[in-house]
Amino acid sequence: MSGNDWINNFVERLTNIEGIFEVYVSLFLKYNHQFVFGLKGSKEWIEEQGKRKAAISAIGGRTDWSKDKNLIQILKESCVQDIGIDVTIEDSPYTYFDYQHRLKKIPIDLVRGEIRPQMVTFIQKSRYTTTPGMLIFSFAGSTRQKPQALQYSALFLAGESVLMQMFKSEKTVKELKQAGATFEERIQIPDNLHLYPTGSVNSLLRFLSYEVF
Repeated sequence: MSGNDWINNFVERLTNIEGIFEVYVSLFLKYNHQFVFGLKGSKEWIEEQGKRKAAISAIGGRTDWSKDKNLIQILKESCVQDIGIDVTIEDSPYTYFDYQHRLKKIPIDLVRGEIRPQMVTFIQKSRYTTTPGMLIFSFAGSTRQKPQALQYSALFLAGESVLMQMFKSEKTVKELKQAGATFEERIQIPDNLHLYPTGSVNSLLRFLSYEVF
């Protein structure tokens, strides 16, 4: 079984259970021992209970899924376009599936000679909406080039210990900077802006916090 065969089989089996969903690909990118995430533009920030909030996400995005899609190539092209760098995408010895907010190791050890994802995240669609669910294949990767915030308002760079502080707890930009995080800003990011993880970043935080079942 090839890596692409495994992914195709996974999509097909989940479709039988969940129906229609959109397929995404993302990268848990490391630069200088820090994870790199994107901060969306200010038009996508929200006001909630007197707080201004912004989401952070892994680098990547939605794919127009078909069985012959090469997710690795899509991800590399996305990195060039969104953050201006080439990346090395690494094979993961274990893959975890985040389903219904529970993170479990899944067996894909039969896949040889292909790059395997570190995480697979399924986000069910909201009740009473026509918005489809999301299936995210997240790979581990690294770069020696400094990422640039080309398609983001800023990049958020943080080590594992800083990220774990965000697990189930929002933090302001100022608090994250004090903890050791850095920002590569395309626009000025206010210190009182609250950041919260979205998509596959939540799966990564579960993994780093050992919330694995």
